[in-house]
Amino acid sequence: MNSQKILVELGNISERYIEEAAPGRAARPRRGWVKWGALAACLALAVAGGALYRLEHPYPVRSAAPTAVRAEIADIPRWEDLEIHQQYSEVTWNDARYSVHGAEIPPERLGASLGTAAAAGWDGYDAEDGLRTRGAEVFAIEGLHTGCTVAVRYEAGGAYYAAVNAYYRPETLEQFVEDLDLRHTLVVGGAEYTYRKPLSGEAADVRFDAVPAEQVWALLETGLASENTWSDLDEIPDEWLGLSVSVPLLGYENISLSLRVDGSVTTNILDTGKRFQLDAAAAQAFVDYVLKECDGYELQPPESLDFIPE
Repeated sequence: MNSQKILVELGNISERYIEEAAPGRAARPRRGWVKWGALAACLALAVAGGALYRLEHPYPVRSAAPTAVRAEIADIPRWEDLEIHQQYSEVTWNDARYSVHGAEIPPERLGASLGTAAAAGWDGYDAEDGLRTRGAEVFAIEGLHTGCTVAVRYEAGGAYYAAVNAYYRPETLEQFVEDLDLRHTLVVGGAEYTYRKPLSGEAADVRFDAVPAEQVWALLETGLASENTWSDLDEIPDEWLGLSVSVPLLGYENISLSLRVDGSVTTNILDTGKRFQLDAAAAQAFVDYVLKECDGYELQPPESLDFIPE
């Protein structure tokens, strides 16, 4: 076997090196670029690895403290142990049924008296049907439409409680915003985003403790004219980004304003679902803004949860 064939069998190396090693050929001087090229390749791998690491861990990781879960069978509270708004939690007024919340309406937010109504509740320990009734006076709440919420004061006196009509159905997002005066009553909290890590494929939850309200309203205003298309029979698209919002005046804390993958937004404000279509480009820009500009951290679930049976 000649020297040229030996070189081929040993390494399948470049023909240029084979020619240099062949008899009668003078060896070419070695150049420093080979060493520096190898170093550059190592640096490129390091940079690539760093990029992948950043993709895998784009946010700081915070561990959730393990929580002990205690299984309990809840007892039905006795009638005399309930607050009056819990006893008579349903009010029928103007052919609509309102559910009384525990939120107290301050006197300065009270509007005109709308008349009297029948308030009802059920005593779970009553041997008969348990139905109990009481009279109440109904008031408007300043700036809010009476078709979706009113204030209730029982005939015994005391506080004015918020009562909401879960069957209220706004035709458009603009009507919903106006009827509840959401520009003044809605409080925007944080957000949560779920994605799959590019290396492991594992799902990760990222939490943002604060999202600027002006950014949320800039998004919502792109769909003010959109109709409420919610139906309990429809399959709702997956969530893209979940926002936590509150309406303290009516007793709602940390409820959902959910941006869906089709650019629609859903919410359960007033206890039942509502869905409105927003501008798709604006929805994408909003998600990009939250992910890039808001401070977020990945939630690391506890390694185990202690389940303590009763």
